[in-house]
Amino acid sequence: MTHEEIIEMAKQAGFERLGHTDNDWVCVPENIEALVELIAVAERKEWEKEFAGMGEWACVHLLEERNK
Repeated sequence: MTHEEIIEMAKQAGFERLGHTDNDWVCVPENIEALVELIAVAERKEWEKEFAGMGEWACVHLLEERNK
C-alpha cells in the first residue's frame, strides 16, 4: 500500500487536512475506526490476489512464515 493510497483512505474516512503538508490532519475517533476498516479491506484484497489459486495448506504455510 502506497503513501498516496493511505492519504486517500484517510480522506475517505473523514480526516481533514489542517495545513499544507501530509502531517497536518485532524480527526475524531470515528475517523480512525473508519480508516482502520478501509485499510483492513485493502489488505484483504492484497492477500486475496497473493493467495489466489493456492491450496489451503500452502496459504497457511506462507502465513506462518510471514509471521515469524
